[in-house]
Amino acid sequence: MIQELELKSSRGTDIPCTITVPSCQGKMPLVLMAHGFCATRHENGTFVKLAEKLNAAGIATIRCDFPGCNDSKEDHLFNNLENNMDNLDTLLKAMKERFDIDETRIAAVGYSMGGKVVLHYTQRHPEIRTLALWAPAAMNGLAGTRGDLGDPQWQARGFQTAQKEGVFLYPNTFDDRIIRLGKEFFEQVLQSRAQDYFQAFTGNVILVHGDQDDIIPPDTLEAIAQSANPKANFVHHVVHGANHGFGAWTHQEYQMDELVEVTADFLIRCLK
Repeated sequence: MIQELELKSSRGTDIPCTITVPSCQGKMPLVLMAHGFCATRHENGTFVKLAEKLNAAGIATIRCDFPGCNDSKEDHLFNNLENNMDNLDTLLKAMKERFDIDETRIAAVGYSMGGKVVLHYTQRHPEIRTLALWAPAAMNGLAGTRGDLGDPQWQARGFQTAQKEGVFLYPNTFDDRIIRLGKEFFEQVLQSRAQDYFQAFTGNVILVHGDQDDIIPPDTLEAIAQSANPKANFVHHVVHGANHGFGAWTHQEYQMDELVEVTADFLIRCLK
């Protein structure tokens, strides 16, 4: 079953969601999906494909648009780590209420900035013991990111402007949109301890990235991978020739397929 719906957040906002639930009987594992910065809950079709593969294996999934993204009616001004985690809380609560979810088998997938979100989310929900991180912004703060987001001077200017004027207008990297960023975005992301949380994580985790990543450089991602906890069931997979979009931006769908395949195999092994 695939269901499109809106769930009400604790902030009183409507969260556009997609639920995929298998027809099998009994308790089901669950995978939460967190998209990247200014992206959508479908992630160029990769989240759709992953949900289909997991559904066929008897694993339920739910994904949403974060504030200001895609079908969300919220202002992007309210897109930050805390509000994104609040959305995930709403999703998790709804799935537990509506379906027979096995609370010992809950996983999260995070793409890019979504990777930072889910690493922080493990601190709120330590029962999540399986993660899939796609080209994750899993660094502390934004150190090691290419472009403006990784520039300390730009960060300081953006934060100061958002504090003073209530918003910082950011020209998006991928298109001609102007993205509204609030002071909370800067406060929370710059204080992020995502790599510390990654290093401390002792569950199941797969980290996948391209060796041509043009947003979070391969050197940054390799260093994150090397910091994995030795007690974790850790898999590091590199998609050769792929940039940050895993082929979605360059019409190389085989790279997207490889990303989905290795992730689905890992999650199915860990959750079934």
